[in-house]
Amino acid sequence: MATPREQLANVLRQSRIDAGYESHGALARKLNVSRPVVTKAENPAHPVPSDAMLAAWAGATGVGLDVPMDLAQRARSGTPDWFMPWRQAEAEATILRYWSPIVVPGICQTTGYMRALFADEGHLLGQIDELVAARVERQQVIGRVPVTLIIGQHVLSRPVGTPTVMADQCAYLANVAERSGLALHVLPDGVNMGVWGAFDIAVRDSTFTVSLETVEDITSTAPDLVSKVTVAFKRILGAAVPRSDSLSLIRSAEGQWKAQT
Repeated sequence: MATPREQLANVLRQSRIDAGYESHGALARKLNVSRPVVTKAENPAHPVPSDAMLAAWAGATGVGLDVPMDLAQRARSGTPDWFMPWRQAEAEATILRYWSPIVVPGICQTTGYMRALFADEGHLLGQIDELVAARVERQQVIGRVPVTLIIGQHVLSRPVGTPTVMADQCAYLANVAERSGLALHVLPDGVNMGVWGAFDIAVRDSTFTVSLETVEDITSTAPDLVSKVTVAFKRILGAAVPRSDSLSLIRSAEGQWKAQT
């Protein structure tokens, strides 16, 4: 499925063509901007055009402004379509649970850790800024609702960015682990549970929403899937080390990364 940014690029391109502007230069002259401005607007690899540019584009081509503006907002949020229901469920949840065997979950990542991940994924600088802002906004759930978070021990030793980035990330995890509203557990190396991939659970009243990051990323409220994920989380939690021991593992990893800086 096309991303919101890709959909926006297609909408802009088609509206330009439908309005009779066969070249980027022709529309650029109408908008009184340089040709690259139009070219980049139709290229999903570039940042989302400004609201003022979208409004001018709509005025020149006759395309309705609602769709481009909606796509632009979604693209700037850094949220893919499949993740939109989870983001809403996460924001409205009364209980949250996270399992992550590979990387630190987004709600507990430092900005340095985020940037290193996004850079590894090949995002451009402008896109990284938007993605980081969206992820930082999600972190407001910490302290608002009870959160149980389990990470694989390998997460603490897997290099993301520089040793400084990792040391800062471990320090932040340790600080978060000491908060009363968040239970952070480490699943020790050698325990082969949850190897199929990360998943999250949001609970609100009697509604359960799960997000799975496997071969195909999905968000679902299907009872059968919710039941399987809930049982899997309980089993992983049962195999994880207690909070105090988890904190010791995190502090130890922090010291090891600091020694490399």
